Amino acid sequence: MRYFAVIIFISLIWTGCSTDEEIVSFDPGLPLLFSNDSVAFDTLLSERRSSTRRLTVYNPNKQAIEISEIVLGKDQNSDYQVIINGKETNRITSERILGGDSIMILVEVNVRAQNQNLPYLVKDSLIFRWNTNEAHVKLITYGQDGNTLKNEVICNETWTSDRPYIISDTVVVDLNCRLTIEEGAQIYFENDAVMFVRGTLKAIGDSANHIVFRNARFDGIYDRVPGQWDGIYFLEGSIDNEVVFAEIYNGHVGLRVGTPDDDDRPDLIVRNTEIYNMSLGGILAFTSDVEASNTLIYNCGNYLVGGFAGGNYKFHHCTFSNEPALFIQDEPTVQFADNIVVGEDQLLVADLSIEIINSIIWGTAEEELLINNGGGATISAFLESNIIRSANEIPNNFTSQEPNFPGFAEPFLNDYHLDTLSFAKDKGSDIGIHIDLEGKPRDAMPDIGAYERIEKE
Repeated sequence: MRYFAVIIFISLIWTGCSTDEEIVSFDPGLPLLFSNDSVAFDTLLSERRSSTRRLTVYNPNKQAIEISEIVLGKDQNSDYQVIINGKETNRITSERILGGDSIMILVEVNVRAQNQNLPYLVKDSLIFRWNTNEAHVKLITYGQDGNTLKNEVICNETWTSDRPYIISDTVVVDLNCRLTIEEGAQIYFENDAVMFVRGTLKAIGDSANHIVFRNARFDGIYDRVPGQWDGIYFLEGSIDNEVVFAEIYNGHVGLRVGTPDDDDRPDLIVRNTEIYNMSLGGILAFTSDVEASNTLIYNCGNYLVGGFAGGNYKFHHCTFSNEPALFIQDEPTVQFADNIVVGEDQLLVADLSIEIINSIIWGTAEEELLINNGGGATISAFLESNIIRSANEIPNNFTSQEPNFPGFAEPFLNDYHLDTLSFAKDKGSDIGIHIDLEGKPRDAMPDIGAYERIEKE
């Protein structure tokens, strides 16, 4: 009897010490607050899990509230998944929130393919029920179906703009074969995926419909993070390649060319193209023949442009800039050499020819252009009407180390158009390139770089 009395006494003390925030109220007038009235995702490729979004549910009241049910509107048929207090479920009951407290809900989505060319809306709602109240938080994303290629060798194909092409692992354009990519096509690469070209790549867009080569994730920070896929590699034997009106970004290397041969005919022609956010380099070439015009390359880890072990290189009306950049770089980001060390200290040497006209070479290093003749081969270098970051005078060119000497409009926003007072205005030579990077006309006194400044009338 004595023990029973003690138990009753302790129970009374416990009940008496219960605070307001622990007492559940069933008053329908008590609200819940939500950090967002909707949870939205960027466009997602189908059959791939998204990153996570967070939703916080607050109880602003003094008393606790018990949510009788949290459920996805489509329940088991939903493309969305939620994690509530560490448990992944489509439905949970009797979830208590103490007064002044909150719970965190994690939301993800894995869009099921719908066999459509155009993006499609994928929506649901997360429903909360408590004390006869009901609240809906909308869940919204767009899905995009694609053509997936994994470890495939292709020959004489044409890729259109109907649906994106999603490359997983590798795709190889076989020897003596052609891949034609039409204007507006989207090529997405999964993590570390790569395209090898042994034959010929013709990726020809237009000013209104660029061809895009990029990583396969769009959500959050992934939209602008370098190094998410490998690159486009042109292998020995590859010929007659063209990349026109394209955007290439967020990989390790944009265009890697290793096509040694006995002629100086271009193995790769690049025009009206942007390459950026590359962890290693924009264009890297080895004993190859490359021509580029109206091309913008920026924000690359080691090299904006590199041509090694000789080769023939022509760059006209290009803008190469690593200022500002995500990468700390003290070495020149535009480099050419007649040699390269391969294997165990084996030196590969070949003749080197360089022609750079009407281009901007800029960055944060003291010297942004390096031509290395350490191999002792024959080197021919023709530089005219360029703006180059350098402390040295280069005949027939403009050199400076002043911040933003070229006069970019908004370099810290990656806008390399020329501003009104740009030094590059009207300083170029007329070399027969009559449009700029965007397809706009150049005048009789062309500007240096990829963009022509057109003043508003």
